[in-house]
Amino acid sequence: MNPKFEKLYQLAYKDLTENLLPWWEKYDVDEEFGGFYGEVGLDNKPIEKANKFITLNARLIWTFASAYRVLGDERWKKLADRAYNYFIEHFYDRKNGGFYTTVDYKGDVVDDHKFIYGNAFALYGLSEYARATGSEEALKYAYEQMQNLDKHVYDPQYKGYYEAATADWRVNPWIHGVNRVPSDVKTMNTHLHMIEAYTCHLRVNKAPYVQNKVREHLYVMLNKIVNNETHHYHYFQARDWTPTSTGITYGHDIEGSWLMLETAEVLGEPEAHRKTRDVCVNIARACYEEAFDPRGGLRTEYDPATGEKSERFGWWEQNEAVVGFLNAWEETRDEKFLDASLKTLEFTLEHFVDHERGGWYTGTDLEGNPNRERGLKVAGPICPYHNGRMSMEIIERYHKHKGE
Repeated sequence: MNPKFEKLYQLAYKDLTENLLPWWEKYDVDEEFGGFYGEVGLDNKPIEKANKFITLNARLIWTFASAYRVLGDERWKKLADRAYNYFIEHFYDRKNGGFYTTVDYKGDVVDDHKFIYGNAFALYGLSEYARATGSEEALKYAYEQMQNLDKHVYDPQYKGYYEAATADWRVNPWIHGVNRVPSDVKTMNTHLHMIEAYTCHLRVNKAPYVQNKVREHLYVMLNKIVNNETHHYHYFQARDWTPTSTGITYGHDIEGSWLMLETAEVLGEPEAHRKTRDVCVNIARACYEEAFDPRGGLRTEYDPATGEKSERFGWWEQNEAVVGFLNAWEETRDEKFLDASLKTLEFTLEHFVDHERGGWYTGTDLEGNPNRERGLKVAGPICPYHNGRMSMEIIERYHKHKGE
């Protein structure tokens, strides 16, 4: 075993089992109203009347179910069950199918529109829960969710998916998704999380329909969303995939570099794997050359049209860089990628972990100084999904290498 990979594993395992998961178990469980708090401050105190958002709650299902599957500890199954049961009880739209965007702290619906990014995470979480626990009920909900997405927000002419719809699934460009304006009809961000969700569902449902949709997802990503000249993603696009922005988001690039390859591997089709592998390695190489800080850490964004670069590091971008560079090392055995993965993890655990009170900060300046006065440890998208998945990816890949 490569000693750098050994160190990567030891660091990831320790944070996952001694800090990250126990912190969420201790500070985010809402004993009074059920489920989990919608927000928790930097002082580890809940914002007790904060709303509860689809993305956070769906990601919690995925995280704890995956932790149970990877670590085999019943305490994480207990939290996965809690997250799953709350989500079905309070977020599931029994009239129209799919899932609401927001409920209040008591679990009553306050925003019933269909946020497609969040609904992708619903499919992801439900599929992983079925995978980890064998739940036939969760598998049924997951397959129904996939069918709703394909029936209501899929574009049969140009392929891909729209950003948002009304409660009864009528597509409306004026309802906000992750797009900036209505002319951003499609976004890389939504499609990136669609592909991980559909891929996870394919693991538990090998129906030809699912296989075909996953293949289509992959080829849309490779041929419409990847800019194969620059080896970055187009972030915002029109309905026909014409780019509507020039900005680069390195975190999504490096995240997609391993997620697309995961899709190709689960798909199990050699021709798809060959094409995907080369694209993904090129994306990882571009991120390394343009955005990796030699001290560790991945820059977040850059706009070549204006020359503006982000002046911060974000928590989730670092998590995805660790996995993306590790994945590139596995594919190429180029040691610089493994070095980058380890340096990024060391930087991240030093600067993003709250070593006094536990949990994670979400951002630092370029010197690695977190803002300890403002911000939250739990909020709409702030959850243990990116950092938890990072550690679990390392653990699974480590055991795979040990078995070779």
